[in-house]
Amino acid sequence: MVSSDRCFMVDEQLCEKLTDWAKLDETDIVLEVGAGLGSLTKHISKKSNVIAVEIERYLMDVLKKKFQENEKVDLIRGDALKIEYPMYTKIVSNIPYSISRKLFERLVCEGFELAVLVVQLEFAQKLVSTPSTDSYRMLSVLAQTTCDIQILQSIPPTAFRPQPNVESAALLLKPFWKPKKDYITFLNVMFSKKNKLVKNIVENPGIYGEKRPKDLLPGDFFTLYQRN
Repeated sequence: MVSSDRCFMVDEQLCEKLTDWAKLDETDIVLEVGAGLGSLTKHISKKSNVIAVEIERYLMDVLKKKFQENEKVDLIRGDALKIEYPMYTKIVSNIPYSISRKLFERLVCEGFELAVLVVQLEFAQKLVSTPSTDSYRMLSVLAQTTCDIQILQSIPPTAFRPQPNVESAALLLKPFWKPKKDYITFLNVMFSKKNKLVKNIVENPGIYGEKRPKDLLPGDFFTLYQRN
């Protein structure tokens, strides 16, 4: 059985736009997580080598038949959250929505040159959210303190089969800092106590002692992380 959140990209023009946004060339090695039926894989392989990761056995069988003579496609069956990836430079993926958060955390910590990701629109909006808003989360801070982020465009359900019941979005990520995993742990602790005063959460609150995590700027968290 395929995961219920799997919606396969069928819009050929969108696939082409994703590869254009990633500025792919023959020197790139592209990681694609959730290759599905291979529509995006095909377009990536026209410009670069691609490591296509897929967890579902029946989908892997489809991919093997489709790309058996394509030397630019390296197929890997496995759980994208657990397997070790070969070396890659960029990421172009229509990410299974159920693993978006955990996969984003992993990719940011492992590092990459550039990523173009298709995600649920709500998830994309969380990444760019600002302090004191309902959608401001640990992910907002993690994203904004590690990457330059741009929502390239919204994507309607008609771009997929089956059609999801949510809007999607294409994201462009350009990292400027690769955090260690303890930074994620720190942010999780801060947001688990987002309504408490910072002085009651960390030992060295500095000028942020009387503020609450939900109201801090992303850069403030980075400063606190370095001090504590």
